[in-house]
Amino acid sequence: NGGAFLLIIGALSLYFSFSKSKKSYFWVGCFFIFLAVMNVWSLRLFIVGILIYLLYKHLTKEQETVTIDGYHFQKGTVQKNDLFGSFSTPLENYKWQDIQIQRFLGDISIDATETILPTGTSVITIRQAIGKVSVTIPYEIPFRIQYTTILGEAKLLQYAPKRMMNERLVFEDGNPEDAKRNLIIHVATWLGDVEVIRK
Repeated sequence: NGGAFLLIIGALSLYFSFSKSKKSYFWVGCFFIFLAVMNVWSLRLFIVGILIYLLYKHLTKEQETVTIDGYHFQKGTVQKNDLFGSFSTPLENYKWQDIQIQRFLGDISIDATETILPTGTSVITIRQAIGKVSVTIPYEIPFRIQYTTILGEAKLLQYAPKRMMNERLVFEDGNPEDAKRNLIIHVATWLGDVEVIRK
């Protein structure tokens, strides 16, 4: 039937996307597989049932009350996470603060060469759904990166890019035990690449 035909086209497109490393084939394959899945009425009813159940659980969940006095807010700042758009650190020198970014869509670029990392361990934490993450690190700073993705590519320093599917990668460069400063990078994406370069 039509659903099986769409499923075959989608599977072939996914196969070519991995054999020839072309992302356009991957998105075409995902589109056809999505159309094939939506042709199954029982699956539609199942998805609608799950959504109704999740909505019911959310509405009937007891709300917890958390009390925080104003003293804690005076010691720090509250920043809003943008769901869409690109993010990059300033092009000129800036004062370093540990970075925590949560975003749905967009590219993220962080340049640690335009700042002075404090003594000890500095942390960059990035969680996003779709988009590329680029981190530029000074030559003398050792770093450790943990990268988790559903589908993406890791390009770290001079090494060959590694294509990943529902995998977790841990990479370390330099000797953090003997260094006064080191950098820890955590990146988690659904569909997104990560690139780390030294400058």
